[in-house]
Amino acid sequence: MHISILVSMETWLVIYDIRNERRLHKIAKIMERYGVRVQKSVFEMMCDEKAITRMRNEAKSILKEEDSLIIINLCAQCWQKKIQYGVKTPGIGEYEKYKIL
Repeated sequence: MHISILVSMETWLVIYDIRNERRLHKIAKIMERYGVRVQKSVFEMMCDEKAITRMRNEAKSILKEEDSLIIINLCAQCWQKKIQYGVKTPGIGEYEKYKIL
């Protein structure tokens, strides 16, 4: 018997401001496991609620009172309406182009 489980993938925007360089590096490493860096302290993530909860718990163990972590759940329609100016960075659904030698 084959049972199918649907996992609801959602789009998230994670923004942080960490006051200590050591903590900043640790938080960045956590974010890199879950998403794509689009700016120095901004990540786009495509994952389910469980993954976001795991990421939050990992980050909370490092964050101090003076730090800031903002997690925004974006609906599909909102995500499609995003407008970007300036240097284009790879994000969710976009891939860097590689030259095969």
